[in-house]
Amino acid sequence: MTTALLVVGFVVLLVLGFPVAFALGISGFTTILWVQGMSALPALPAIIYESLNSFTLIAIPLFILMGNILVEAKVSRDVYQVIRDWLGGLPGGIAVSTVFFSAGFSAISGSSVATVSTIGSVALPEMLKSGYQRRFSLGIVAAGGTIGILIPPSLFMILYGSLTDVSVGKLFIAGIVPGLLMSGLFLAYAMVYCRLNDNRGEQRLPWRQRWQSLGRGFWGLLLPPIILGGIYTGAFTPTEAAAVGVAYSLFVGFAIKRMPLSTLRTILLATIKTTAMVFFIIIGAKLFGHVVTLLQVPQQIIGTLGNMGLSPLSFIIVIGIIFLFMGDFLEVVSITLITLPIIYPILIAMNIDPIWFAVIMCICMEFALITPPVGLNLFVIQGLVPDAKTGEIVLGTLPFMALMLVTLILVVAFPSLSTWLPQFMQ
Repeated sequence: MTTALLVVGFVVLLVLGFPVAFALGISGFTTILWVQGMSALPALPAIIYESLNSFTLIAIPLFILMGNILVEAKVSRDVYQVIRDWLGGLPGGIAVSTVFFSAGFSAISGSSVATVSTIGSVALPEMLKSGYQRRFSLGIVAAGGTIGILIPPSLFMILYGSLTDVSVGKLFIAGIVPGLLMSGLFLAYAMVYCRLNDNRGEQRLPWRQRWQSLGRGFWGLLLPPIILGGIYTGAFTPTEAAAVGVAYSLFVGFAIKRMPLSTLRTILLATIKTTAMVFFIIIGAKLFGHVVTLLQVPQQIIGTLGNMGLSPLSFIIVIGIIFLFMGDFLEVVSITLITLPIIYPILIAMNIDPIWFAVIMCICMEFALITPPVGLNLFVIQGLVPDAKTGEIVLGTLPFMALMLVTLILVVAFPSLSTWLPQFMQ
């Protein structure tokens, strides 16, 4: 009865238009009072404090700040131009460059929304001007942005690590091979599609111009090896890597790119807004999760699964379907914070590798970014191309959703794709 009250209250608040953070917090707070009465009030400040009292979470605002600095300094445009100058001669050169840039910029920003916004502002006008089919152009940019939460640094992986105490460094490294696999499938499809539709690429540039372009984009291309190399070798933790990334981006932005100091205010305000949104959701989800734990929901689910005789693989398939359904209505941070405190004890009880599951969950979350009605990447594309309809963008993403599903199936079938590389970390 009480569990039903919690879920119904949350759903009703969402339907009424409450932001996810407040729907989670209010439903959780109300249920706590229902169960424990006014005696529960003194514990609430401690619950809220503990939800943010994590060294791992410091990486979130730092990575957001790093991405904002690099976008403001137009480092992203330099990197895109390097990729286009070197790969533009391939079939579908701009489309191929867009996928490569999606993977590369993901390793700079750690955010899918930042990735698709940057790609869209740079690549979409070029693709539409060069005669690429409009639906294909919208779809490849929207879907390409989803790679941003799989290839490290990933804000999703930071949240997963903070909620489960799994090494964030190992989670980062676990996403590399699946991320490259998905990028490779996107590239193969883009090249075949463009060849069939007579988008045969641009004229190849002389080697001298390519090397000059590489020189201009050198500083942006150097950042991913610094961050990932430092984490992989054990030189610094993911949180320390975020701090190193901020210091490096400040150097590139203000010393190399000569940004005016006045832009720092805009950068900091954008970082504060994004960080506040994420942290409010974390607080609301922590209240919600506290009630879930209080009502022993994970134990009830484990008992039910035991009675049903579900195998670990069957459990993963069922949970994956639930994630895909929730992705139609909620965004990544909310889904993660609502479900993971319930699911993680079950994973441990069923001896499922939490690193493997993190990659599976991450790919499922990618679908949430491009499925209506709340797919954030769809909103970003509509902001860049105001006359684009949601249905048109979704139809453009369908082939890429199929490739994402192929990646998901391969990761489930071959766990070593996500678990092999982390075992070599120091």
